[in-house]
Amino acid sequence: MLAYRELLENAKPYKVLDSDISEGRLNHCYMLTGEDGLALDNLITLFAQRILCKEGGCGQCTDCLKVEDGNHEDVFEPKNLKADGIREFVEQVYIKPNGKYKVMILRKLDEVDMKVQNFLLKSLEEPTENVVFLLGVQRQTAVLDTIKSRSKKLSILPFSRTQLQDYFDKKDNEYPNKALVKEAIDCCLGSLKRCEELLHDEDFAGDLTNVIFILKDMTSTKDNLRMQQRLNVEEGKLSRYLDMMQLITGVLLKKLSGVRVDGFEKVNCLKDTFNISSLVNFNKLIIESKQKLESNCKESNVLDYLFIKLMEVKYLCR
Repeated sequence: MLAYRELLENAKPYKVLDSDISEGRLNHCYMLTGEDGLALDNLITLFAQRILCKEGGCGQCTDCLKVEDGNHEDVFEPKNLKADGIREFVEQVYIKPNGKYKVMILRKLDEVDMKVQNFLLKSLEEPTENVVFLLGVQRQTAVLDTIKSRSKKLSILPFSRTQLQDYFDKKDNEYPNKALVKEAIDCCLGSLKRCEELLHDEDFAGDLTNVIFILKDMTSTKDNLRMQQRLNVEEGKLSRYLDMMQLITGVLLKKLSGVRVDGFEKVNCLKDTFNISSLVNFNKLIIESKQKLESNCKESNVLDYLFIKLMEVKYLCR
């Protein structure tokens, strides 16, 4: 069974498709957009099942199982996202389907070079009967406007904590670790992709608490060495801590700007520690530290630099 099926079937994009099919106005191209890669990927699979399944997307028949396994004879995805892969993909449009519909899937259209995207245009400008395109897009700025204008655009929004909690309450046997589920729901910010990652990361809560403690209590040069000792930077973990810091700064920026954030209550203790200006500067510092890591700078040196600059940033909050 496809993960998070119940959640996604109740999301607005799926309901729109279901209504289009029920009312006999199936569009030739649906562009699914959103930042949650897992939700987009699974939703595209559900769309294909709903289009091809004789029972309305049951998830259990031969057609649905073949779609989920990636071996349905009327579903085509490119072998690669380069020119030759997209050209071969488009050629399949003009081959008659075995059943009623043919579904052409491009899960990461925004990773296709814009020049290569032009190969798709003719197929979208002159739709072929019974052929449906399903396009997944996380970065709309990386997609040609001409493709956007010829698609029915549907956005997948973050899920609420209530929606996620209701979903996991029905999955007691699959997720016995209630504390881990609670942490994942609180910190995923409505993203199924992040939620899935956190459910398989038992160290996340402890590491996040450590990072928040450091951001809260780092106030002078005397704290530098002591705080460094709280973090284990071996085996690439500094990159993990930097990702957490960037996530924290992003959430704090939203909260301090008055944007409603459903979850991530742990960072509320930092509201009096940073202001918007210092968060912007701190985020630039995190990006700079990531660049130093990518340039193979020694982790301990990057961490020392980060903490010294962090104290400068926190000074701006006074």
